[in-house]
Amino acid sequence: MAGKSQGFAILSLVFIVTAFCCMWAGSVRCNFLKFDGTDDNGEPFTMELGLWYYAFYTWVVQQSGSGLGLAFYQYNTCNSYESYTPIDPTWKTAQAFAIITFIFGVFTLIVGCMSSCITNCFSSENGFATTYGWQAPLCLFTALSQGLILLILASNACNSKVLIGLGGRQTWNATFDETCSLSTGANLCISALVFWFCAAVTSFVAHRFEQ
Repeated sequence: MAGKSQGFAILSLVFIVTAFCCMWAGSVRCNFLKFDGTDDNGEPFTMELGLWYYAFYTWVVQQSGSGLGLAFYQYNTCNSYESYTPIDPTWKTAQAFAIITFIFGVFTLIVGCMSSCITNCFSSENGFATTYGWQAPLCLFTALSQGLILLILASNACNSKVLIGLGGRQTWNATFDETCSLSTGANLCISALVFWFCAAVTSFVAHRFEQ
């Protein structure tokens, strides 16, 4: 059973590392949600929001040989939300679960690395127990916490009224859909949830093979 346990322990670590990367990339940027709409010139325009930051855009006009050329909105940077942004309790709960997920994600990553290393370096055919029995529940709890970040979809962040005053003066006259849709960050969050769950399953199987 040693070979099977080692294989599942390594696979669990791969899932954990992938989940952690998706979790980190999805939470820290300003592209968790998006609002599709049109700018004041009638051109398609998308405004993106994150858990902690929003995307700030600037109006860029390209110069041409005969004068003014193409004009368009260009992403500039991620800005912290303004003091007047209506961050409601549901939004704050999603932020809290993002912090919880990060803390447990770091701990799970460390445990997974230790477990995989010990399994491959010190296991023997005569009996071993290197995949911690609580590693699978830990991954499962992290997956649950990861999923609860999606509570932001039920918060003010998914209502276009939250965009008032955000994104730069040039975007204030833009017209957006009333509700949000998933952007890159939310999709990465869902991917992380799936990988945390897969890590829980493979950790459980690895531990069973060691019994």
